[in-house]
Amino acid sequence: MKDIKDYEIKALKVKIFIGKLKAWIIGVILIAEVLFFIVYFAKMGLFDSVDISKDRVAVIRYNKPVTEEFTTKVMEKMDKIRKDKSYKAVLFIMSSPGGSPTASEELSEYLKDYQKDKNITMYVDSMAASGGYYIASAIKPLIANKNAIVGSIGVIMPHYNLEELAKKIGIEEDYLAEGKFKKPISILAKIDDENREYILKHLLRPTYENFINAVATNRGLKVEELRPFTEGKIYIANMPEIRGILVDKISSLYRVKKMIRESLKNDKIAFENIKLDKKSSFLPEVKLNLNLKEFSASLEQIQ
Repeated sequence: MKDIKDYEIKALKVKIFIGKLKAWIIGVILIAEVLFFIVYFAKMGLFDSVDISKDRVAVIRYNKPVTEEFTTKVMEKMDKIRKDKSYKAVLFIMSSPGGSPTASEELSEYLKDYQKDKNITMYVDSMAASGGYYIASAIKPLIANKNAIVGSIGVIMPHYNLEELAKKIGIEEDYLAEGKFKKPISILAKIDDENREYILKHLLRPTYENFINAVATNRGLKVEELRPFTEGKIYIANMPEIRGILVDKISSLYRVKKMIRESLKNDKIAFENIKLDKKSSFLPEVKLNLNLKEFSASLEQIQ
């Protein structure tokens, strides 16, 4: 009687195990079928933005403040695009309020050199201010949405004076330094005239002149032509006074893409948004949660 019960228990365990195994197999088959149809429809042209069977235009969206980290990431992605012959051109969409002068210069020079291998179209969709404009000016023609903000050619170094607050709560600054101008600024004091002139002469003015000269060179202008627009002012892109100076052409993203298709003589070319934070793929990430420990335990129980 006991042997019969043991046999029935083992038979039930086998049945349960086989049921689980069938479910796992069916799940894997269904996932494989889904992936097959995604690849098939992509090749048929139903996913234009990620169509791997056709020529492509890489779309780079510079939509963050200008930092060395983000700029390096953009250049690394563009290096890969440069080597990939399926990418016939690059659409660079600028939407940045600016940032690091060094990073702006690095990317500006990089884009000019990049044009020797692949054509770049520069489009300002919402903002190219300060360092963002520094970068955008590297590519001609500079095309912008009519409501985009451009300009802000200037240099700023914020300073906060917390001297009165420090006195009220009993904070006193103390430091050691060699060299008269080693510590020209303190957040607990107003900048005196001597240090103010030192910072302007040795930091802000040279950086400002570098900015102006770089933009003038990029835009094919004389410094004297550009100078009236370098007082830190911002402009709406379709203002008549900046046409041919800060902006070449007013358009929209749809028309810019149409223009690129016409220049490449390919109405079906795919525009692919390049992901800068994660690896881009047209296939969804699939995780098979197969509990191997449970699977192994089930095998042991039916033996």
